Amino acid sequence: MARTNVTVLETDPNGILDAEAVDVALHVTDGAMFTNDGRTRLWMKNAGAGVHVVTVVTPRTIEGLAVADKTYSVAAGKYAVAGPFRRDLYNQPSGADAGKAYVNTDGTGTEVTIVPFKD
Repeated sequence: MARTNVTVLETDPNGILDAEAVDVALHVTDGAMFTNDGRTRLWMKNAGAGVHVVTVVTPRTIEGLAVADKTYSVAAGKYAVAGPFRRDLYNQPSGADAGKAYVNTDGTGTEVTIVPFKD
């Protein structure tokens, strides 16, 4: 899967982020990833006609048990904010994507968009 590497943005000194100006489509076949420092949150928008699920992947296991991925249901035409995401649970532990969190969706095309951000 060729994930899109999405840049993490920071709010301005007044705590404002124009998320719609910089949102990135989250394609169902590719997914996305972002550098996660444990303070990063995720702004999500669903422009589709139905509910879509955004999944933040948890690649970890604890005592041999897989930690369940975190899912968020975003209603049609709505926005949601999630996070922050613990590095020890959500970051890829090794390889070229080490330190990045993976995000997937069941949305198609450009229905679901995201912006990872922090203050």
